[in-house]
Amino acid sequence: MPAERLQKILARAGVASRRAAEGLIADGRVTVNGRVATVGESADPARDRVAVDGTPVAEPAEAAHLVVHKPAGFVSSARDERGRASVLRLVRGFRGAEQLRLWPAGRLDAASEGLLVLTNDGEWANLVLHPRYGLEREYAVLVDPPPPAELLDRLVSGVELEDGFARLLAAARREPPDEVAREAQEQGAWLRVTVGEGRKREVRRLFAAAGLRVQRLVRTALGPLRLDGLASGAWRVLDEQEVTAMAAGGPRRPAAGRRPAPITAPTTAPITVAIDGPSGSGKSTVGWAVAQRLGATFVDTGLLYRALTLAALERDIDADDADGLGRLAQAVRIDVRRPRPDQVDRRETVLLDGRDVTHQAREPRIDRAVSSVSRHPGVRDAMLEVQRHAARGDDTVMVGRDIGTVVLPDATLKVFLTATISVRAARRAAEMGRPDRLDDYLGEIERRDAADSGRSVAPLRVAPGALVLNTGELDVDACADAIVAHLPVRPSHD
Repeated sequence: MPAERLQKILARAGVASRRAAEGLIADGRVTVNGRVATVGESADPARDRVAVDGTPVAEPAEAAHLVVHKPAGFVSSARDERGRASVLRLVRGFRGAEQLRLWPAGRLDAASEGLLVLTNDGEWANLVLHPRYGLEREYAVLVDPPPPAELLDRLVSGVELEDGFARLLAAARREPPDEVAREAQEQGAWLRVTVGEGRKREVRRLFAAAGLRVQRLVRTALGPLRLDGLASGAWRVLDEQEVTAMAAGGPRRPAAGRRPAPITAPTTAPITVAIDGPSGSGKSTVGWAVAQRLGATFVDTGLLYRALTLAALERDIDADDADGLGRLAQAVRIDVRRPRPDQVDRRETVLLDGRDVTHQAREPRIDRAVSSVSRHPGVRDAMLEVQRHAARGDDTVMVGRDIGTVVLPDATLKVFLTATISVRAARRAAEMGRPDRLDDYLGEIERRDAADSGRSVAPLRVAPGALVLNTGELDVDACADAIVAHLPVRPSHD
C-alpha cells in the first residue's frame, strides 16, 4: 500500500489524534524500522515497522465513539504530568475502555466544562474536529462584568489576537441549558456564543481582549451534538446516526475574516506565496510542500542571510559592524536557483559569488551568528533586492519572517504560520536528534522570538489579510491544502 504520514497511521491505529501523534514524533518516541522518526515523515504500514516507545503499532481496534460532559478540574488528555485527573477516568465503566485506547478528540482546558468526544478512531476524529472543516462549537459563558450589546457586536465583528484575527459567529444574552448546574453566588451574566474554530482558549482570549473575565465556560454543543440530558460527569456512546452526522457535517461555517476568501478568477500571472512565522513554526516544511504542488521555485530567505553571514565570517567582519556588513551585503552576489534533478539533498541551491554554499550556510557556526548579522537595517535594505529578485518571472513560494509585510507586500497570498514554543522546541530537538537539549532549544526560541518581534526594522508580525495557520494543530498536508485552496486557479486548456 502507498506510504502515509506517520501521524495518520498512528491516528488510525487509535494511538492518538493527529495533533498529539505529531507531538509523539517530535518527542522522539516514534520509530520506523528501529530508527527515530521525524515530523513530516511517511511510512508504508504494510511493510514498515512503526513503534511508539518501542511497542509496535497494532492494527486498528474496534472503533468507539463516546461523548462525556466534562466537569471542571479534569484534563483533556490521556495522562497529565502534574498528576491531575484525566477525563478518561469518567468512562472507566465502558466495556474494554483501556484495551480500546480511547483518547479525547479535541480539547477543553482543565477549568472548562461541557461536551467532549472520546474515541480511538483517528480518521473520524480528524474529519470531525480538524480546524479546516469549521465545525461549530457553542458555549454557555458566564462573564463579568455583564457586557453591553455593542461590545458583543465588536466580538462578532472580530478582533486581532496574538495568533491572528478571530471572532464569534454569534453572541447573545441567554441562560445556560438545564444540564449546566448553577452556583449560588454567580457574578456577571450568562451568554451563549458560537465559534467556528477550535483554537486554543479562543473564547477566553476573545473575552479577555474585550476586558471581560470568564467565570465559567461550558461547551453545550459540538456540531449536531448537544448536552441533551447529559449531566456533569456523565457519558454515553454515540449511536450510528450520530457518528455519521458528525462526520457528514452538522453546522459548519468558516470563521469569516480570519482567512482571506479563496481567489477563484483564473490567472496566467506568476503566483507568489509569502510565508512568515516564528522560528520552528514549520515555514520551510510547509513552503516546500506548497512549492512541490505548484511546481514553483522555493526560496528560504533565511538561507540567503546565512550565505551573507558565511561571507562575513570568511572576511572576519564582526557581527556588530553594521557599516561593514551593509557594505558587504551590497558587494557580494547571492543567487537562488532550483536544484538540478540529481541534487536530491536540497530544496534550493544558494550561490555566493557563483560558489555553491548551500551546505556551508547551514553549519552550526552560521546558526550562532546569523541573527546578529541580519538585525542591522543596512543589511536588510541591501538584501531586500536580492530577495525580490529571487521571486521574479516564475511561480515562487518564499518563506521567512518579513516576507508578506516587507519583501513581497503584493504577494498573491500571504500566510502566517504559528505554533506554541513547546511544539517548536520539540521539533528542533527531534530535527537535531537531541531530545536531551529540549530546555536549551526552548530558551533559544524564546530569545529568538523576543528579538524578531521587538526589532526596530521589519519586526515579526502577521501581514494584513494573511491566512493564519497553526502548525501545532494542522499537519503539513492540511496546511498545504488550505494554502493551495486560496490561490487563483489556472485557466483550463481542455
